[in-house]
Amino acid sequence: MRLDAFYTKYISSRDIPIVSSGKVPDKALIEARRIVDNMLAKKPELAKVLIKNRVRIAVMAASELTTDIPEHSDLRPREHWDKRARGLGATRARPACSCAEENLLAYRNDPYRGENILIHEFAHTLHELAIMEVDETFDARLRSTYASAMKRGLWANTYAATNHKEYWAEGVQSWLNANREVSRGDGIHNGINTHRELR
Repeated sequence: MRLDAFYTKYISSRDIPIVSSGKVPDKALIEARRIVDNMLAKKPELAKVLIKNRVRIAVMAASELTTDIPEHSDLRPREHWDKRARGLGATRARPACSCAEENLLAYRNDPYRGENILIHEFAHTLHELAIMEVDETFDARLRSTYASAMKRGLWANTYAATNHKEYWAEGVQSWLNANREVSRGDGIHNGINTHRELR
């Protein structure tokens, strides 16, 4: 896979590239690899689909912005994307799943402290670029599950209620005990943030 010269650091998880500029500490790439390894542990066949779709994990340095990532450099308006996101899921047009050093390494100034953005964005990536290719019924079943949850008033006033894709990604975060908890829905989170609470 040919990568932009911006990327000067490289490791991999199951042959999926994990890349960054030279500004990112090695331990952030190692943490990203640990997360991807864990998320693919029970479904290693999904890695082959991601590789076929040219997916890579791009780690931003704490000092870098979303549009510094080559695959995201054309997003407009830049100011919106640079302020809004510290990670994005991969798509066919932009096959980089991005995340940030400060979140991976749990820095105190991380705006997403208490949750794991790579888990969230890699969940989107798995959904869009792997699972739907190996299970053609998955998206329809997910949409149905989401609609049922919304009808029952579950996830009111949370990001998971946005659409079936965010319902999935937020659910994966909670399933992996990597989501923030608040007592009641605050527009993003609620009191359910662990594997046990999802059951």
